[in-house]
Formats: sequence, C-alpha cells, structure tokens
Amino acid sequence: MIANSSYEKAIQIYRDIPGKWRPTYRVDERIAELRRQQSQAGEQVLDEMGVIRSPSMDITEFVEQSRKAVSGKPALDALNMLVNIHPGERVAALRETVIERMRQFPLQWIFECTTFSRDGRVIAKRPALNLLATELSANDERAIQAAMVRDYAMFLGITVQGAILPALEALRLEHRIRKADFVELAQHSPIVPSGRGMLFGKALFAGYDGDFEAALHLLIPQVEHMVRTHLKQAGASTTTLDKEGIENENGLSTLMALPEAEEVFGDDMAFELKALFCDPFGPNLRNELAHGLLDDAACRSAASVYAWWLGLRLVFNTWWNARVATVENEGQADRRRESATDA
Repeated sequence: MIANSSYEKAIQIYRDIPGKWRPTYRVDERIAELRRQQSQAGEQVLDEMGVIRSPSMDITEFVEQSRKAVSGKPALDALNMLVNIHPGERVAALRETVIERMRQFPLQWIFECTTFSRDGRVIAKRPALNLLATELSANDERAIQAAMVRDYAMFLGITVQGAILPALEALRLEHRIRKADFVELAQHSPIVPSGRGMLFGKALFAGYDGDFEAALHLLIPQVEHMVRTHLKQAGASTTTLDKEGIENENGLSTLMALPEAEEVFGDDMAFELKALFCDPFGPNLRNELAHGLLDDAACRSAASVYAWWLGLRLVFNTWWNARVATVENEGQADRRRESATDA
C-alpha cells in the first residue's frame, strides 16, 4: 500500500515538469513505466489486505415477516407490499448516525482512507477529518458523505436478504405476473419518460423472473435517462458545451450533482440514486456497468438486486399514487354531480 502511494506521488511530480523539459528527461516514458509499476503494486495491495468479519446476524424473523407481508394477497396488493417492504434510506438519520460514530470513535477518522477496486486501482479517497475545527469544512463534508455511502452500501445486504428476496419469492410462488403486465405498468407510470415503457417493463420483468443480469443492463441506462428527463423538465441544464460548440449530454454522476436533483427527487431518493449508481465509495453500478467492469457475481450482488427493486419501487409507487388520485378525483366529481342533481 505504501508503494502504491509512493508511485502516485512520483507520477504527480513528473506531471508538474514543464513541457520543454519533458523530452530531455523522457518524462512521458517514465510516467508510463511508473503507471505499470503502480498497477502491479495495486494488485499486490489486495493480497496484503485481510478480511474483517463482524458477528453473524440471525435474520430469520425478518425473512418470515417479509414473506407473511406478501403472502395471501391479490397480485396487485402483493406487488404493492413488495415495493414498500423497505421504507428506503432516510438520509437525515443516516447522517446523524455517521456523525455520532465520528464523535464516539474519532481516531479512525483522522487518517485519509483509500478505496481500491477489485483489480487494485485506487478509485476513491476519503479525506481525513479535522477534529480541532469548530465548523465543518468542505473536506469534512466529503468525509461524512463518503462514510454515509459506505454505511448505506454495507446494509444493502441485510435489506436484500432479509426483506426484498423473501418477499419476491413469496410473490412468485403465489402469482405469475406477465412481462406485458410490467410493460403496461411502466407505460402508465408518470415517472417513466415517453417511449421508454417497453424498456422499463422488460427490465422490471427480468428482475421479477430472477434474471438480474438482464435487468441491470436494461434498467440502469433507463434510470439515467429518467433522471435526465425530469431534471430537464425542472429547468436544469443537463448538457455541456465544449469550446468547439459541440453539446454533449452529461452522465449520471454530473446530473446527480446538480442542485435541482434534490428538489426533483427529494433528499432521500437523490441520495440513494447517487450512492447506488454513481458514487465510488458505493456500488457505483452505473459506471461499473458502463465500463464493462461488472462480472457475473456482481450482477447478482445485493446492490444489483436492490437497484432492480428501487427501479420497481419508483415505477410502481408513482403509478399507484396517480391511480389513487384519479379515483379520488372521480369520486369527488360523482359527489358534485349528485349534489347538483339533488339541488
């Protein structure tokens, strides 16, 4: 790990050498060699790391509760229970938990933390926390956000194994929902952009059918498009204009960094979208998938199952809420007509 850090510092020093001296000192060749050595050192870092295991947790009771919540209900009600089997992340409570842990165990936060990818690359760094400051600095905020994402990712496994998968198994055992049903659901959901109902529906059906590999590859690009569409409708600028006048669409990471993201999706959902899909301290599913870095196991991980469930939750709940509102409006209209007739 020390070697990896030393190579990184050496590369940064070489990059600071002015262009006119680069040919003389073969700077570009030296940087390329250092990059190769850094890559080898990164792979060795993974071998040097040990696994820290926490005590096992018995989730049998949670599993049974999740199954019972879905069992014995009509298909639509069972699907409603599945998508609401977990309330989603509460970002304010998560932040308070992280800050309280920082107060209780300050020493672990005074050092910079480096995150490595599965192949040994450095993909993120959490800055050290300044314990002497009376106010939170920008670095302190980054440290808190990184810890929040890390905690969020850690508990996805409990949510998926204890709630989502048992509820999904109970739903599949009692009901056979067709692909056409999911497509129709997506086509009538207000959150799904026009012309994307078929793609959303196929992605949701694939996950329901246990094919999370297909679900993930279909769903993630559509989630990004959904985010872009709703941000555009809210007046946000979702493109970048380069010096040649070419306008390019921004990726999900840039989109979710816009201030309008929290206004459109709310604090809790905005945090989940960032933490799950485009934060290097978390599963980073969008970027991992876009670069072809997800293997078979990663596509069936707890984070991937949760991503499918979150997509289903977004589509179903917005459809359900719109349906309830329509029924209420029709009821009010009927009552007004009856009142007018009586008069």
